[in-house]
Amino acid sequence: MVTRQQLDSSEYLKYDNCIDIQLLFVMKALPEKYYLSHFNELMNFLRSTSMHLFTDKQRQQLEKLSVLNESALCLLLRIVNRKSEFVFKEHLNYDEITDVERALNELLDAELVKFATHKPPHELIKELKKQDLQQVCINSNLENTPVKSAKKQAWVEALLQQAQSIHVQQCSVFNRYVYSDFKPIFELCLFIYFGKLGGTLSQFSMRDLGVLNVHEKTNTQINAHFDEQEEAQTAFYFSKLLQSLKTLSDDEKLTLAHTLASSDFLQPTGFQAESKYNTLTYKLAVFCLPEHSQLATQLMTLSGHVSAQEKLVRTLYAQGDIEACKQKLDDIIEHSADEGLLIFAEDFSRRKFGAERTSILTNMLRSAGEAIPLDEAFVGSPEQGLIDNYARQGITAIHCENAIWRALFCLTFWPELYEHELSGLGNEFSRLPKPIKENIFYDIFEANIEKRLSSFSSSQDLCTWLLKQTTAHYGKPNGFIAWYESLFDELSLLVKYASIDALCAHLRAMAKNYKGLKDGYPDLICVKGADLFCVEVKAPGDSLRRNQLVTMNQLLKAGFDVSIKKIEWQIDPAQPYVIIDVETTGGKKEYERITEVAMVKVIGEEIVEHWSSLVNPNKHIPKYITELTGIDNQMVRDAPEFVDIAEHIASFTKGCIFVAHNVNFDMGFIRAEFARCGMYYKRAKLCTVSLGRKFIPGHKSYSLGNICRDLGISLVGHHRALNDAMATAELFIKINKSRIT
Repeated sequence: MVTRQQLDSSEYLKYDNCIDIQLLFVMKALPEKYYLSHFNELMNFLRSTSMHLFTDKQRQQLEKLSVLNESALCLLLRIVNRKSEFVFKEHLNYDEITDVERALNELLDAELVKFATHKPPHELIKELKKQDLQQVCINSNLENTPVKSAKKQAWVEALLQQAQSIHVQQCSVFNRYVYSDFKPIFELCLFIYFGKLGGTLSQFSMRDLGVLNVHEKTNTQINAHFDEQEEAQTAFYFSKLLQSLKTLSDDEKLTLAHTLASSDFLQPTGFQAESKYNTLTYKLAVFCLPEHSQLATQLMTLSGHVSAQEKLVRTLYAQGDIEACKQKLDDIIEHSADEGLLIFAEDFSRRKFGAERTSILTNMLRSAGEAIPLDEAFVGSPEQGLIDNYARQGITAIHCENAIWRALFCLTFWPELYEHELSGLGNEFSRLPKPIKENIFYDIFEANIEKRLSSFSSSQDLCTWLLKQTTAHYGKPNGFIAWYESLFDELSLLVKYASIDALCAHLRAMAKNYKGLKDGYPDLICVKGADLFCVEVKAPGDSLRRNQLVTMNQLLKAGFDVSIKKIEWQIDPAQPYVIIDVETTGGKKEYERITEVAMVKVIGEEIVEHWSSLVNPNKHIPKYITELTGIDNQMVRDAPEFVDIAEHIASFTKGCIFVAHNVNFDMGFIRAEFARCGMYYKRAKLCTVSLGRKFIPGHKSYSLGNICRDLGISLVGHHRALNDAMATAELFIKINKSRIT
């Protein structure tokens, strides 16, 4: 079963509308006519906020629904809510519709549903099954057909080539499929409600089933996504065009490109329509290069997309049109409001027409200083490696990247974002307010923002405000914060040690350009003594992205200490390792339990500390396990349970790399036991089996007993945790000598 935690706002759209949601959530039933009730809810919202956004013709189509009986309306909704345009008539069977034939006839009479015979044959051909395609060939006496065993796609292509010869009225299959001209209007209704394509009635069902969190209507300001008819209509039009690129043929894309480039083509109105238009023209320009370079250049010139402007500069330079290239660069440098594009233009101009040979990004990486050595165990999580490294130096560091800055912004301005009449959300499913989507938050709320920022005369003032907002709104769905328990503690660290002037300056910059400063933040926030600094961690092969440069520049302007730290994979002599061994009641961590655990701490070539304990597994130890380990039920009867030693294990291994022989076995059991205690456990890990094969090759067996015998490592009392852990520690020290050399 899918849970609330597994299905967030970005996931629910993956579910097919045709799947009966009740099959997914058998523990909670939906009412019989949930599609109808959800559609009525949708229409009530549109009638109260958005009917002026529809054209007269569209409103007339909507009015047709008012005279339908309930069964006919239910059937229409089932038809238009499917992904495919055509619906197989025999599949129209639903429990809430008692007489499907009568309901269908009513829809046919109202011309809300039609048979596929009214459509050009090529539109249905793409959706037919292979046997139906073959029947169409027979009914139309087509001769140029594939062999019967050919794949479906071959039959589709054959029929499409002869579509004009298909006699629709003679093909019974065309009378077995229906479609609805109401579907585009239904999609428009959903688009206006959700403010984007992809919204479905299924989202109402997810809400009712308790799977999808929504805003409480009583506490959150709700406003429509669009204000004017032309704004909504052109946004929908260009959104559909952009979506169609996924299915258009190359010839159709080229035709669309020529159409867009024509001077009399429909122009977008409003932020969303312009955004989709810019993306559409950019993608078509990329498609047209290099075979239709003139058309591509024309489309890039039309597009306001940042990537299109950059592509245009590169294209002009590559084509040798140097003067046009310089003119475009000058125009960007003089007029662009996008800092990322501005950085590109200045950088490109220096490298191509000045003395600089490398980019700003490359230069920043080169000036990052000497690389910090980290063990290869931190490959995949270099940030944690540096956090542990800093901790050994007395530096507190947290890995937060974008999360903490978005939370700081959201909580600072929550009243303006979610409670003010000029902001608000398009509906209860929305996450981001319209002023944020359109990047005009500061333009609308300048007075409120400046008053709020001026009220923070000290870090304590800001911290008090953040605590108030966190307490009031913790857990509420929003487009900025993924709530977690330590969020306020991390915010407090940032606010306590950062300059209040720097915090307010950057909050103002985010308010002015949230779109440009919502990401790209340094990985770590660090505190040494009373000083706070931010660090971007770069492992070998990592590059610095332009959005990171933009954001770090803004932090520097605000007064923050920001730097880049490069990492190299080497053994740090000060890195502590903990060699762990567990004994268990069996082999499966999901069902079996730990009976003994031992930990041996190694730094350099020295064993500096060790600890072990029997553990009461609260279950019977099988006889064969006792014969293997020597641990019986009597021995563990009075031993501590894992919950009693969990904190000690977490503390003992903090800042260490977890090492074991067949590490996934020991780590798996440790993590499972922590999970049973309601705790999360994670450490970087190394396996002495795989390391042994790599650095001490040539041995027939790498089982602990055999490899210890081969290397002369003492192992007395095999399969007792401390004995095995001590032997593994000696093995690891030998391996590390080879790793260092």
